[in-house]
Amino acid sequence: MSKEEISRRKKAGILFDSSIFKELQHDELFHHTKTFAVSVNTEYFRVPETLCVVMPGKSQQQGEAELPIDFTPDGVGHYPCDLTLKASDDVRLYRIECTVIPSGSVAELRFTTPAHTPVKQNVPVVNQTADKWLLKADITGSGFTGPRSMTAHAQSTSFYPLTFTPAFESTNKGQLKLMNTADGMEHTFSLVGVGEKPLALEHLVLHCTANQRKTVSIRVPNVTNQRLQYHVSSDLPIITGAKTISVLSLQEETFDVALLSRRRGDYSGALCFVADGKPFIEVDSDGDEVGGPAPPPTPDLEGYTVWYSLEVHVLPAPCIASIPVSCAYRSATEVDIPITNPGSSELTLQVALQGDELHGANELVVSPSSTEQYRLTYQPLSVGIKSGSVIFFSEKVGEFWYDLQLDGMTAEPVTLSPMQCELGRSSTQTVSLANPTGDPLLLEIQSPNTHNYSLNTKSPLVVPPKSTEDVLLSFTPSALGRDRHVAEIVFVSEKLGTLSYNVSGSGLMPRREEPLLQICAALGLTGTTVIPFTNPADLSVMATVRLTAESDASSWSLLLKTASDIALSPHSTLYIPINFKPSVMKAERGRCSVEICCANGEAWDAVDGAPVYKLHFHYPIDGIPEYTLPCTLKKQPKVVCVANSRVEEVFEAPLCAAEPGEEAFSYRLELASAASAADLESCVALELLKQTTCDDDDDKTPLLLTFNILFTPKGTFSHDVELVVTASGGAVWRFPVCFQATDPSFDDVIDIEAAGLGQTSIVKFSLTSQSNEPARFRAYFEGLKDTGVFSVTPVTGQLAPSGSTFHVAFKPRMYGKGYEARLIIEARNDRWMYKVRGVIPDYKPPKAQSAYKHLRSSACIR
Repeated sequence: MSKEEISRRKKAGILFDSSIFKELQHDELFHHTKTFAVSVNTEYFRVPETLCVVMPGKSQQQGEAELPIDFTPDGVGHYPCDLTLKASDDVRLYRIECTVIPSGSVAELRFTTPAHTPVKQNVPVVNQTADKWLLKADITGSGFTGPRSMTAHAQSTSFYPLTFTPAFESTNKGQLKLMNTADGMEHTFSLVGVGEKPLALEHLVLHCTANQRKTVSIRVPNVTNQRLQYHVSSDLPIITGAKTISVLSLQEETFDVALLSRRRGDYSGALCFVADGKPFIEVDSDGDEVGGPAPPPTPDLEGYTVWYSLEVHVLPAPCIASIPVSCAYRSATEVDIPITNPGSSELTLQVALQGDELHGANELVVSPSSTEQYRLTYQPLSVGIKSGSVIFFSEKVGEFWYDLQLDGMTAEPVTLSPMQCELGRSSTQTVSLANPTGDPLLLEIQSPNTHNYSLNTKSPLVVPPKSTEDVLLSFTPSALGRDRHVAEIVFVSEKLGTLSYNVSGSGLMPRREEPLLQICAALGLTGTTVIPFTNPADLSVMATVRLTAESDASSWSLLLKTASDIALSPHSTLYIPINFKPSVMKAERGRCSVEICCANGEAWDAVDGAPVYKLHFHYPIDGIPEYTLPCTLKKQPKVVCVANSRVEEVFEAPLCAAEPGEEAFSYRLELASAASAADLESCVALELLKQTTCDDDDDKTPLLLTFNILFTPKGTFSHDVELVVTASGGAVWRFPVCFQATDPSFDDVIDIEAAGLGQTSIVKFSLTSQSNEPARFRAYFEGLKDTGVFSVTPVTGQLAPSGSTFHVAFKPRMYGKGYEARLIIEARNDRWMYKVRGVIPDYKPPKAQSAYKHLRSSACIR
């Protein structure tokens, strides 16, 4: 390749293409000197502006050149640097990092701890060299201690254990020097130790007995270099002892304290020994000082304190006597305890009762040389043996007490009020079950007579703690009189034992009618009802059934094969089917009577001295005729209105087959479900405009009722209801009506453009109250499939007359999907609906582009 061709390829930037590079690398024309511009990005490094490098030829393996670098740090730390070499066709980048370590380190360590309490700090020593260090320690300052030497291992962090134990409540300063024996480098630490108020030397737990003295020995140390005299004090009045104690230097003495408490209990406090700082002067028997003149006072020792925290448990003395007391649960008993005052002055005793079941006065006054009776009441809350006590105390005589052996026995049976009821019916009374304990009470129920008595709860019954549960007891007689209606109802509990209730009841003659029954039937068609009659007696009976009518007997029929001498076993049921077929639009009253007598022919009972052989039960029945429209006229009218608007329609209701003279009518809308009631009750108004008489070709004179229907729906729905018209004679006409509320037009359309996938965009708008007063509102979305995409704030609040601001947020989750929902805002009498659409920007995929325009071989740079 010619010299001109090489020059041309250099300018074109393709000289180092791999296809020709192998031929050029042995060509002498290829050997040349390349000049690099040199730069650094920090002031701590200095380099020459240029560097010349001879590129490789036949006789050289690679081009080399030395670059001098000057590094001038301004202190300890880490210094990074980027070195850049630039040529016309070559760029090289180097990273240089230098770390400057100190010749020695100085740091301050601060210790804070109560006097006499050591605190330890591990001082870190970092050895980044490849050799281990042997360090000698030199410590100055009062209270600081540590080992004389340590080894800092190579390439690791070692710790020197330094301990500070202050002897006084003061601030001490010192110094720690760690010297490397190999190179003499010192690591110096300034030490500050703060001694705070001392903690208790020990927590002492002492025990003694009320009204009995006990002596306890306590050690008192002196860690100073001077003999100290302590002043002794305590905040516990039950502790007595010497006022002072002297302790030799660096020794300890025992101090005897006496414990004497007049009453039982737990006490806590402190026993303090405080030095006055004055030197202790020892004198001989003549009063002369021993050992020469006294040394001067030491101010540092004034107030020097050692102390103990005390916990004293005073146990009761033996009781005066043990008194057994027994009582049944739900009862109370009284106990009198004689208390004698042999002294010449009045004695006032404080009284404490131990036991939740004991009650009495908390004070007793006994006159001089007399005896008073202290009366307490024992009312057991559970059964079983328990312990209790009554404690008397005064400062004069101290404490004395009596032990009570409490025996809670099973409760006596309770007799409930007598019950009475007509045969075939039931009466009730309430049974109250109390739980005086602090735990749930589990009661098992036992009731042998289940034919006549029943409870409205199941076994077991749980009564909450400290509460009362009322249970309803039902009585159903099975005979006349009270001979067969005696029972015992028992509640069994582990804590309360057996709770028995005795109950009796009387069966009375049936005199009242049974509740009124109704049969509804369309005009000319048959309606049926079934009356279940249950034999209330404990013996077999013969029954006779009769059906009577007040006016038209042809409308009623009894569907029994035989209506007399029907045999019924005890407590069995006879089902009596009755038909009602109205011929006119007028209500009819019927009566079904059941007569029973004993199957053995005996009398039921004697009333006013006369035997009763037959019992009668009466069931009144109302037959209600209803008019059903013919199939050709069953086209259901429909009232349709757009939500948030109103519509009025006139509705005509022909009362076919109405009886002449009927003028008074009542009407109502019969709603089929709770949903229809919630939607229609507040938005439908019904008004009777007029009633007219119409002539027709069938010689009938039906009445025509004209209604005005006002329909003002707030939401969208569709409900089928019935307009029910009732005549004063009891006849009923039913007219089906459909109320349908359709979707309204949107008040506005809100478009929200997304800021990006997973990002929130917000649109604001204002609404004002349509009245002069604030109106409470509720805002929500309808038709929202993806939760979290749209949201509105606030959700509830007050709509102000001056306007309230709403924020609608849109946060899309994926591209390529449209988002749409309905925003509803409801106030007191207003409703707004907005169509909210989320607009997603078009997705533009990224376009890839090569970072290199020309491919170069890595073999051209070394």
